[in-house]
Amino acid sequence: MPLPHIVLTESQLRLLAELVLAPLPVREGSDFAVDQEVTAARGLDHEVTLVDLSLLAVLGLVVREAHSAQITDLGTAVHYEVQLGDAHARLGDVIRFAGAVESEHPRIARTLRLLAQGDITLRAAVADVGSSEQQYG
Repeated sequence: MPLPHIVLTESQLRLLAELVLAPLPVREGSDFAVDQEVTAARGLDHEVTLVDLSLLAVLGLVVREAHSAQITDLGTAVHYEVQLGDAHARLGDVIRFAGAVESEHPRIARTLRLLAQGDITLRAAVADVGSSEQQYG
């Protein structure tokens, strides 16, 4: 079953990443009241975190359980889907870079493409580029 398409802000993505690592303690008797010291210790903006927690709860990405805000299975899946998309984008940049330098460095460009596609290991790529430098150096 595909995940729903959910567009999140950078602060919401950062909060999900923090919740993947560990829940956030919340004060008793409140929905998502988090102490300012807790958010500061985790590098989060306190006011933004309070708003983001409520919105992420409405989206089903975060729940309050006992005395903490915790990420749901859906929230975890959304977090890792975003991470995967970012990794694909970086690999696409590597492939485009290989194309841009191909006319001046054809062997390096070819090796870089093979590495990005997973067709060779890093060790094999380094060996291939090293052998070409020895031949032409």
